[in-house]
Amino acid sequence: MKKQLSVVLAVVLVIGLVSVPARADATKNIRKELKANYAKIVDGFRSNDTAVWEEFLVPDFQLKLFNGAIQDRKWVVDYVRNNSQTFKILKLSMKIKELTIEGDDAIAIVEQKSSRTFNDEQGKPHQLEVGALQREIWTNTSSGWRLKRVEEWKVLYLRKDGKPITSKNNVR
Repeated sequence: MKKQLSVVLAVVLVIGLVSVPARADATKNIRKELKANYAKIVDGFRSNDTAVWEEFLVPDFQLKLFNGAIQDRKWVVDYVRNNSQTFKILKLSMKIKELTIEGDDAIAIVEQKSSRTFNDEQGKPHQLEVGALQREIWTNTSSGWRLKRVEEWKVLYLRKDGKPITSKNNVR
């Protein structure tokens, strides 16, 4: 009986040791795929083509705002399309800071930094710089990795014309 138990424990240990590198390889491959997706999204936004980003959204996509409100895909797509008419992107980067795999989902903590210009109501040009961390949940579908949910998480910086924006100093 002790010998059988020893064999079972040895097999479990070997399976555990083999699965760790396999998970690490899978995570590395998923990170690579998501990094490529973010590069396509950035290129799309830089060329003012929101359709590139929209193609990565699942039909029931959700955005959780800083205030806790949940917005659906239609609201988010309309918002992003409107912003593409209002803002001209000068710089944009999206970098995966952390990645966790849970079943068919990949949870990425993404650092997004952008610099963009816009005109206020009087037509005066301004520059807006934003740095933020977002929690982005991708799901593996038959069409590849697609965004299921984005959660606004933390503002790193927010500047208008080089000055920090406070509640008294609105973006517009």
